[in-house]
Amino acid sequence: MLPTSSRWAPALTGAHGLAVKVSALLGGVVTKESIRFSDGSVKVDRGSETRRSLTLTVPNPRDFPVSPTDTFGVYGQQLYVERGVRYLDGTEERVPLGVFVITAVSGNVHEGPLTITGAGLEVLVRRSKYETAASTGGRTATQFVQAALQEAIPGASLVSTASRGSSSLATKTWDPDTDRWTAIREVATSIGAEVYCDAYGTFRMVDIPDPDVLGSPVWNVNAGPRGVMVSAEIALSSDDVFNKVIVTGENSSDNTPPVMGTATITDATDPLRYGGAFGKVTKRVSSSLVTTAVQATNMANSLLRKYRQANRSVTLRAVPNPALDAGDWIRADYGPALPPELHLVQSFEIPLSVNGGASTIATVSGRTDQGAT
Repeated sequence: MLPTSSRWAPALTGAHGLAVKVSALLGGVVTKESIRFSDGSVKVDRGSETRRSLTLTVPNPRDFPVSPTDTFGVYGQQLYVERGVRYLDGTEERVPLGVFVITAVSGNVHEGPLTITGAGLEVLVRRSKYETAASTGGRTATQFVQAALQEAIPGASLVSTASRGSSSLATKTWDPDTDRWTAIREVATSIGAEVYCDAYGTFRMVDIPDPDVLGSPVWNVNAGPRGVMVSAEIALSSDDVFNKVIVTGENSSDNTPPVMGTATITDATDPLRYGGAFGKVTKRVSSSLVTTAVQATNMANSLLRKYRQANRSVTLRAVPNPALDAGDWIRADYGPALPPELHLVQSFEIPLSVNGGASTIATVSGRTDQGAT
């Protein structure tokens, strides 16, 4: 959850107004503030290569870009989006929803409107392909990711809280024409982490969340007259759910022998137990960045956390909370219908206009809140 004042959460459950600001940038310089728009939304998705994406509707057809430096051009122009609360006393509090590279503009040039789409800064890294072969070069995971980011975006910053970010990497070479984002994600996965660009435009490398270690909920999504929940749909699915992961590694560049590590759900009380009623459902992964049995086991454990998450999910419609972030734990309180549950936020969409209505939140790893009374 992004930091907000003590007024924020109470305002979401009561009367409040909408405060949105969209600014344009080119080369790091603000070119236009308080852009007029009629609709739009920001989507945040842990499962997407580009975690944050934007759709914006601009009513005036004269805003269609003609020159390469126009506000809504596709030559490196960016949009910085904020949304927040207008309190009853007229003051506003906003949080960032992201920095977006404009990727496409279309619309009727005579009548409008124009539809603008944008993607998070990851898209700049994905576009930046290696011109010559690139290697890990004996660096740590954090050092490699930081260097690759700055090669694509000079001055890009990385905040790494990954527990194995300081681990030395095995030798791995990527061929020319491989994009740097592919290499970055492969390195992150090898240490049980994920990399993304946050709402402030800062890249982060964090451990893959562990659904067995319930976090403290940052927001109570509750039903009822004074609640923020509009509706809730619960789903149980066995699609893409695994109860065993096997990781193998072999690296001829470092002349290391093949290694293997496994992670298995063995708890007799767990409904996904390997060999139980759910069966034996195994995911196999191979990585040349894994050169020891310990690395293989660590990676297998991290991936098992990921592959069991989708088993229980909820889709909530709620009052938009732009301070929410993917990977947050939230508490879903359904009222008398079901006991309260804790959920990990997988994705959500924040509308940018009043017409957009409620926010849609998709979660994984739902568990009954044992602390509920």
